[in-house]
Amino acid sequence: MASKTKLFKNVIINSLIFVYLSIVGFSLFNYRSHCVFTSPSTLLRLPHLDKSDNGKCRVDLDKLELIKVDIFTAPEFDFILEKNHHVKKGGVSKPVGCSALQKVAIIVPYRDRLHHLKILLNRLHAMLVKQLIEYRIFVIEQSGLDKFNRGKLMNIGYLEALKFGDFDCFVFHDADLLPENDQNLYMCDQHARHLSSAIDEMRYHVMYYNYAGGVIAINRENYQRINGYSNFYWGWGNEDDDLSARIQETGLLITRPPESIGRFKMVRHAKLSRAEHGNELFFGWRGRWPEDGLNDIVGMNYTVLHFSDEPLFTNITVNIGSRPKTMPNHDSTQESLFWFLKFYYP
Repeated sequence: MASKTKLFKNVIINSLIFVYLSIVGFSLFNYRSHCVFTSPSTLLRLPHLDKSDNGKCRVDLDKLELIKVDIFTAPEFDFILEKNHHVKKGGVSKPVGCSALQKVAIIVPYRDRLHHLKILLNRLHAMLVKQLIEYRIFVIEQSGLDKFNRGKLMNIGYLEALKFGDFDCFVFHDADLLPENDQNLYMCDQHARHLSSAIDEMRYHVMYYNYAGGVIAINRENYQRINGYSNFYWGWGNEDDDLSARIQETGLLITRPPESIGRFKMVRHAKLSRAEHGNELFFGWRGRWPEDGLNDIVGMNYTVLHFSDEPLFTNITVNIGSRPKTMPNHDSTQESLFWFLKFYYP
């Protein structure tokens, strides 16, 4: 009996070793360098739109540091405003005495997360003024009780932000993530910059190689080029993978700050329900991509219910409709299981 038990254990151990080595081998064989770590200093060396350094802000990264972030205390708005006199109505700020290298719109998809929003605004306003960035924070609030559609809210935020100014860079930002390092510049490069490269809930590592969730910065030209986010994911999950696939297929890189700089803490909360048929939708991303996003007349149908310039942010509450009972007809192209595995284990 003992020998049979030992044999069984050996079979299990050898099987696990085989599976592990297979995954490692698969990853090494299929490795592609479309995700790269780059220093924030590279953002300061990008060519300026007017080809001139005259009067431009000079950011000294050595004076920016890692901050101890409180994820539990949600200060009142008046307290945050008192600490951040530089912030104007609508959550607007720009450097004094120099011209910012980029004008940045920060898009926060939102519903029923007031506790998280207060903590986030308290952290962002204090950090961005040190980075000498001209910015405006947009909180795009989904009304109604239907499942949360993060991707569509991001697209709406992009379109609505353009009504307020000619922004160079768009930072798409979850409400529950707090940057820890002031050196993590909220700016865009010539690709797609995944700012949240190390989240505490993931032991300060990237969840998987092609992960593009959390906080990502994309310039105006590239966001148009990838056709924004998909509008089809109702519920949590897969919309960021869909975005990542679009980025790669367009020929752009996903750049990340080093994990020591791209550190974020996650404010704890109950998890939302996953998107129905999320993986199934993701398998068909390529067929929908050209018509599912910013240019989707039906999918991008929404109504602005309320607008207000709050002291710390611009609030835009929208009715985005409800999840269609049947998905509109698109190209039925489906990715293979092999492609799916390569995406998560490249």
